Formats: sequence, C-alpha cells, structure tokens
Amino acid sequence: MAVNTHFVFRPNPGADYKALMALVKEGAEMWRKAGAAVSLWTISVGEVGNMVFAARFESFDGYAKCMEKLTADPAFLAWQQKNLAAGLSTWVRSNLAREIPI
Repeated sequence: MAVNTHFVFRPNPGADYKALMALVKEGAEMWRKAGAAVSLWTISVGEVGNMVFAARFESFDGYAKCMEKLTADPAFLAWQQKNLAAGLSTWVRSNLAREIPI
C-alpha cells in the first residue's frame, strides 16, 4: 500500500519567494536521494496561500527506509537548521496517509 506524507506550510508575509523555492528544491533533492517521489503544491481553494510539500512511497517500508536515511544524513540535518533560521515560512501541519485498497 502506498504512503504519502504532506508538510503544509505558509510563506511568511514579505518573504523572499525565490529564496524559499531554492530551499524547497534543495530539500526535495535530499528526499529524492533518500528514495521519495516528491512534489510541491499550492492551495487554490480552502486554505489559499498554503503550500504542500508531498513525498510519496510505494510502501510503509519505503517510507521508513527514507526516514532512516534522512535522519542519519548530516547534510539533511544542516538543511533543516538552515530552513528554520531563514524564517521564510511557517509550518501549518503534517500528515502521513496510508492508501486503503477499495
């Protein structure tokens, strides 16, 4: 069963959008290297202005392996610190969803 994780965030007012996208792209490359299929979404209805970073996996095992790689990677930990220090966005929520066959 497929697994998706979503990180919902909102760009801060006045944030440098190009710098924010550069951080997202940098992080996305690390997620891809660790085994995730990633995408970025902008919300058009509902919570307009929010963005969603999505990472997809073929299985929960794939998700676990990816997370093990990321949490052991000093470059990813440094990126997390850089992202927080940049102050370009605010975390809204995160979700982990498992596909249910129907």
